[in-house]
Amino acid sequence: MTTPVRQAYPGEHPAAPDPATAPDPRPPGGGDGPTAGEGRTAGDGPTAAEVYERLAGWLGEAVLAPDADLTAPLRDLGVDSLDLIRTARRIEAGFGVQVQLRELFGPELTAARLAELVAERAAGRGGAAAAPPGAAHGPVVLTPAQEHAWEEQTGDRGHWNQAMLFTTRPGIEPGLFAEAVRRLVAGHASLRLAVEERPARRPRQLAAALATDGPPEAALGAVLDTVDVSELADAALSAAITLRCAVEQRSLDPGAGRVARFVRFDAGPRRPGRLLITVHQMAVDMVSWSVLLADLEEVYTALEAGRRDVWPTEGTSYPEWARALAAHARTPEAEEQAEWWTEVARTPAGLPPDHPVADPRAVNTAATAATHREEFPGDLTARLHTVARTHRAHPGDLVLHALGQVLADRLGEPAVRLDVLRHGREETVGDTRLSRTTGWFTTTVPVRLDFAPGTPAERLARTVGHLAALPGGGVGFGALARHGRPRIAAALRAVAPSDVSFDFEGDDADTLPLGTLLPDVAPEPVGDITAGHWTRPHPVEVIATTDDGVLRVEWWYSTALHEEATVRALADRHRAALTALLDALSGPGAPGAPQAPTR
Repeated sequence: MTTPVRQAYPGEHPAAPDPATAPDPRPPGGGDGPTAGEGRTAGDGPTAAEVYERLAGWLGEAVLAPDADLTAPLRDLGVDSLDLIRTARRIEAGFGVQVQLRELFGPELTAARLAELVAERAAGRGGAAAAPPGAAHGPVVLTPAQEHAWEEQTGDRGHWNQAMLFTTRPGIEPGLFAEAVRRLVAGHASLRLAVEERPARRPRQLAAALATDGPPEAALGAVLDTVDVSELADAALSAAITLRCAVEQRSLDPGAGRVARFVRFDAGPRRPGRLLITVHQMAVDMVSWSVLLADLEEVYTALEAGRRDVWPTEGTSYPEWARALAAHARTPEAEEQAEWWTEVARTPAGLPPDHPVADPRAVNTAATAATHREEFPGDLTARLHTVARTHRAHPGDLVLHALGQVLADRLGEPAVRLDVLRHGREETVGDTRLSRTTGWFTTTVPVRLDFAPGTPAERLARTVGHLAALPGGGVGFGALARHGRPRIAAALRAVAPSDVSFDFEGDDADTLPLGTLLPDVAPEPVGDITAGHWTRPHPVEVIATTDDGVLRVEWWYSTALHEEATVRALADRHRAALTALLDALSGPGAPGAPQAPTR
């Protein structure tokens, strides 16, 4: 059983990792494969054919078309950026080498060429250049997303988390589990972050050092706690867990360096226990969960087998990424993007509220949030994927395009601006490797959707082209606004956010890479992951998933700003617009549609 979990900020769900992110322990020829901290000696790597065989299987799980031509460039196979991030992780886990995301996004990279690249690097692999586990980092600047959110939130910033509760297998050995958590926290700097506030100066972040020897409980301190519930009956056990989870949501404090808590509920040797993982929003994003869960499973399993050589490694740490992004904002390459973002910022982006107030942000809080959900028929979802492939687009592009059309019609404008959530792990910034790094990378990017006259195909092509042309994947907007030269930063920071955000979370958004240690999501609730005063980032957040082959769209809004009837009407128009778009692009005579035979 899997359960979707609502994330605190900025509108994505933390429960979106895919099982494909879990390390595959099988090497090309059988036996024990390389694990975190291990490597092959030079000349001992797999052949390109062995690599290709496994790559084909991994890509086959992500490619939408069952008859896709794997000799085509990866970008033409229907995979999106998250699919390629997962592929990079599996390559590192399976072959002990790293491939940068920028390489995977290359327009001519095929599966065969990628296999050759992996084989070459595996054959000549040297030592890792990453910082050793538990190393301190910083202090460095906050990333743009962190700094913006830190400014926006008022009051208690500690109650602003992502959290998941899992069942644990019976008979977990406490000492080994504590050591596994120590290694997990040592291997991921974001789990050791602290935010340093300075009077009249910008806040900074640092990652504290963590001892990698000695008793793990002493090194972890408040990070790990064990609760004995073995004497409780099942009903009382669930009640006790629920109560403790609610309390734990208020236990974090990023100013004091408490950004992660692992609470293990020990139900005895014969009953499944529970594990609550709570991480502050400043330290984690959707993609990070798959890394953490896979690493915890791998490390505990290795320790249980008597192997002490397995340590998670993450490539570029999150503080190092923050430093690289800030430096990038002052480069000529980034500054050339300022004109692009300035032009996008001129596009209308408002959605008039039903209840005008002097300060919309003051009332747009977690306490006033409500949700309207739409579920589309399975046949429409299938057509969505088919049309997307035909027009060399991602399914989310079509859902976004239909949303933009609804807003343009409502505002009476030929173009509209929306804020779109993107994964933000852009390795075009510096010499960075981010596929295994945990932290808050999700970035909110303003996009312009142009609905000037044209055929449905032509108008969609403008949307797809604009998204593909986003400079540097979009991270440059925040970098320039927060860390650019004063003139550029002031202009971009003056841009008001759109009233509407969009996040497409793709397939199986509630699937987690669970294993033998954490076999399932627990039935008990995790509690309120945000305080009632928490400021929502947008008046309306539209979140789409294609879970189990069915498109679902959630409309999150504030009852203090919009009536339910208004949001329902927008959702109805979005459904109609998307259906009409698919009809126009897949009916007889449509570009790419099957044509009637000629006589």
